[in-house]
Amino acid sequence: MERLHPSDRPVLQAEALIAVLAAHEVRWVLCGSQVLALHGAKLVPNDLDVVPELSPENLARVAECLRSLNAVRAYLDGWGGATLAECEDWRVGAATAEALDWLYVTPLGMLDIVVEFAAPYAELMQGAIELEAAGVPYRACDPRKVLRALERRDRSKDAARRAEYARLRRELGVA
Repeated sequence: MERLHPSDRPVLQAEALIAVLAAHEVRWVLCGSQVLALHGAKLVPNDLDVVPELSPENLARVAECLRSLNAVRAYLDGWGGATLAECEDWRVGAATAEALDWLYVTPLGMLDIVVEFAAPYAELMQGAIELEAAGVPYRACDPRKVLRALERRDRSKDAARRAEYARLRRELGVA
């Protein structure tokens, strides 16, 4: 697969990314705006938010998945603490939670490996539902957990989506 630039934003091909995660036997649960969209939120997710199980074996599979995708760290001015040059030079190295916790540019769209800003995998798996994409089963966390986590976020995209979050909270009975 081609290596993209850290500022590229390819169209998200969620089913294809899910298939690649499955091919590498990564244990993960879907969180973020994709979960809200699956439950009727009127928004267009920009990326696939993946919370991996943090065993060394699984993190090694995450790293191999990123290698196979020829992933590059995404550069967003003022986010993540890395310069554009650092994102351009980055290659998959250590298979640790700290090293892999980043938003990546891949030919199949943006893939966000979320560790710090999400509840742990085991917690998100409680109440998760099983879904299928392109014949591949995967798990999506309870949308109420996503909505509660978003209450603490203060990003510009969340400000633009607040009314939709509020509508979905009412619909799902989230206080």
